[in-house]
Amino acid sequence: MILLIAWLVAIATVVLAYVIAGPIWVKRHSLRFRVGKTVRRTSGAYGEIAIVTFAAAMVWLIDSAGKDVSLGGLIADHPVPVTVAGILVGLVVYIHGIRTAFAAEPDERVRLFFTYLVYGIYSLTVFAIGTVVVALLVMQAIADTQTLSSLAEKAIAGLPAGAAGSDADLIRSVEFSYLDMQSLLSEAEDSMTPVFMFMAGIFAINLAIRLTPLRSLFINNAVLLTMISTLIGLLAVVAVGTWTYVGNYAAVITHYVDALDGLRPQAEAMQPLYVMRYSEIMVEMLDQKSLLSFVSRISSQWGGVAAGLGLAQWIAQQFNKPEAEESPGELPRAEGH
Repeated sequence: MILLIAWLVAIATVVLAYVIAGPIWVKRHSLRFRVGKTVRRTSGAYGEIAIVTFAAAMVWLIDSAGKDVSLGGLIADHPVPVTVAGILVGLVVYIHGIRTAFAAEPDERVRLFFTYLVYGIYSLTVFAIGTVVVALLVMQAIADTQTLSSLAEKAIAGLPAGAAGSDADLIRSVEFSYLDMQSLLSEAEDSMTPVFMFMAGIFAINLAIRLTPLRSLFINNAVLLTMISTLIGLLAVVAVGTWTYVGNYAAVITHYVDALDGLRPQAEAMQPLYVMRYSEIMVEMLDQKSLLSFVSRISSQWGGVAAGLGLAQWIAQQFNKPEAEESPGELPRAEGH
């Protein structure tokens, strides 16, 4: 409900801002597209609505994918930081907007002043949506660490601490703890899903900006925007991936293998068939500990979607026309956002 209200507010305010600005924003903030040899224009509000809609959809997907963190819970648990951040960003947005309005031509200042009063709400909402995405990723990573730590303790606790009653009892304990570990490792892999969704979303919006009239909204900065957003997405994947592998994957496997290794004197006295199974589990766990194994296990589903969209973005960058040919950057200067 919170996300729906924010999305509706953003759409209403951006449409009203374009109505108030009128012809002042037509020149530099309109969507440009070709129909045959003719260049046509339409209101930039459509593009901004598309962007905020896409951003809201990405928040919804990440919020749905998170098992322990939600948008409503995030706001309820951290009301003071959320309020302070909103006030600080609001000040920056409105100071910039008012300064831009009063730097315009005298006959445009009043109209732009009221335009930025309304458009500031849209800007603040878009910023909030972007911030929520990052906050959800961070808080979910922290929650995953706590969950995986509990699962690891359960798996290791399933191993016999002392002498087992029989070979069958020992190997039975090892088998069930091994199943618990596989469940844990699957949880660790699933913890990467939100960040891959984030990366896929960045690639998708970059493709839209590079290949559709949306790039007209960014003047000559479409290339820079896609490069920066791609870098942010890659850093997010690397950061969360490193956190997951080092803290929640390799470390847990190491702890588990050490516990299994402590059972080796008892395992050596077991029946050959049991010894073989014990050895298979040890070898399998050591193999899963490798970075290559971790990367291959998380590179499915949303990881594959992100990789495919990333490849599509790279191809688009190679064959796309320079932004200068399509953007209105060379048009007569008019004050806008």
